[in-house]
Amino acid sequence: MTRRARWLFGGGVLVIVVLAVTAIVWSTAPPTPQASSRPTPSPSETLDLLASAQAELDEHLEQCTATGAPNGTVPESCGIRIPWGAEFSTVTDARFRIERMPQITLSDDGFVAEGGALVATVTGTGQDGAPRTETYRTENWSVRGDVDRTRTGIDLTVW
Repeated sequence: MTRRARWLFGGGVLVIVVLAVTAIVWSTAPPTPQASSRPTPSPSETLDLLASAQAELDEHLEQCTATGAPNGTVPESCGIRIPWGAEFSTVTDARFRIERMPQITLSDDGFVAEGGALVATVTGTGQDGAPRTETYRTENWSVRGDVDRTRTGIDLTVW
């Protein structure tokens, strides 16, 4: 074998080794991640979504508290719990006053709204049979629920 033939043979072997290594590396590399079908919202879209959700929640809670609790029936899906059973034998009505709305936080699972302040003035008959009026206050009024984006905005469902 001539000197030139040895160089050509060695170069050919080197090319084959490089191609083999490249093929092995390429076939064992992790797949390239695909782009998400759901676009990531921009910061302004996130703020708009949060503001829209908070506005809808505020409206829902204002409607909840506007009716009061006639005959002691507290509106459902409003996060209102009043421990009047120890002081009242019957409740005629309860009036609510919102001092601070719960602030909403959105997640993939829905939403949580915490930190609200609610005052309830309850009237009825006490355990002793006498007319009674008591005021209850909570500093940790909270609600939870589901949130869905719609074409026109957002749809909240409070549990």
